Amino acid sequence: MTRVLIAVDDSETSISAARTAHRLFGDDADYVVLNVASNPMVWGDDSFQYGQVYPVAMAGAGAMGGFPFAIKAPAGADGGGVPVDQVADAVQTAEDVAIAAGLADATPIGDTGDAAHAIVTAAINHDADVIVIGSHDRSWFSRLVMPSVSGFVVRESNVPVLIAR
Repeated sequence: MTRVLIAVDDSETSISAARTAHRLFGDDADYVVLNVASNPMVWGDDSFQYGQVYPVAMAGAGAMGGFPFAIKAPAGADGGGVPVDQVADAVQTAEDVAIAAGLADATPIGDTGDAAHAIVTAAINHDADVIVIGSHDRSWFSRLVMPSVSGFVVRESNVPVLIAR
């Protein structure tokens, strides 16, 4: 039986990628659906609050907001400082995408951290025969400053990778 790891986020592209995987590999395949939540960045001292957004001054760029900075793990975090709710939310997102794509028997899993590394690691840990991942349309600037998750997975994975559009 073919084991298919489908890496998803909460976008329509992910649902489309999961449907494509189902169409290609059929009902007999074993599906594992993975969603990875990102961790907040840790900076500063106790004057910052967990979950608050603070502006960042960059030379020549003015002030920008929107980066989640955190100092310490909130109450209810696991031993690694990751809020337990993040993993539960990631599993719920994976389950929601699986159901929306018609994969009711899929195994939803959640992880936190860097999505690209988590996908490659999950493929190894779950003995995946193939990884299916969606492709997002990104601007030239976005491609310039942000690394491609699918590109990293293609380069680093030991199993075939299907990038669905």
